[in-house]
Amino acid sequence: MRAISVPAQDPQLVYDLCVNSIADEDLRARLQAITAEVVAAAVDYQQKGLINQLFTIPAIDCDNDDIVVGQVTKKELKATYSSHMVGDSKPARRVYTDILGKAPRKKCPFCGFGQASTLDHYLPKARFPILSVLPWNLVPACKDCNTGKNAATATAQNQQTLHPYLEHPRIVSDQWLHARVLTGTPPVLEFFVSPPEDWDQVDKTRVLAHFRDYKLASRFSIEASNELANLKDTLDLVWSDSALAGVQDHLRVIAAGKKAVHVNAWDTAMYQALLRSEWYCDEGFRAFE
Repeated sequence: MRAISVPAQDPQLVYDLCVNSIADEDLRARLQAITAEVVAAAVDYQQKGLINQLFTIPAIDCDNDDIVVGQVTKKELKATYSSHMVGDSKPARRVYTDILGKAPRKKCPFCGFGQASTLDHYLPKARFPILSVLPWNLVPACKDCNTGKNAATATAQNQQTLHPYLEHPRIVSDQWLHARVLTGTPPVLEFFVSPPEDWDQVDKTRVLAHFRDYKLASRFSIEASNELANLKDTLDLVWSDSALAGVQDHLRVIAAGKKAVHVNAWDTAMYQALLRSEWYCDEGFRAFE
């Protein structure tokens, strides 16, 4: 997970920008009539988000044509985002673009390696339609994280996945992502979560929920398999010059550099695991058919 500063856009101004671009006068008037409720929901989200209590916001379970608030249906609320923010010709598109641009090096903050190409509703608009255009609820994401995450809504604090805008600094600075080498042909990296012992149980469970719900074990392993294949020839050259000690030194330097950039990146965990594996360093890196 990568931390991002919260969006600076005012929730009411963003909502107004979306609603005021609607040509249908009746729909526009009905959406304007619930502005106070939308703003109140935004304030509630911000206050609860700062104390990791977003799970207490009640989700709705209704059909698209059901009235959700005032005289506005669920479908109409969701469309404030899909029809009146995402569209290139809409005035609110600049808000979408600005938030998408917050992705660190254009990478997805949820997984750390996918290209951030869309915005994810942290609380899904299908269950929380009144939050459809709330900037704090819109997070840059890759397609895989946006569409592939577990759709279940958290009902307890320890079920909440990590929120790039709202996490305690220890989630970013303390290492909780690790890996181990599975010997074989070819070698495989197995990723797992092991938070520091001094963390509270809620945060320990939440990083595991994030790892599980975004299916990061398998996705990281796929990334690592490509890196391992590419690394073979490089380590062949290092071995020919300085054998086992040279391979270990090479991996040690890379692991330290990766950790300095991001302690919970998949490649940080990978290079640490490679360095710890005596089998891999002692010519196991050549175990490719």
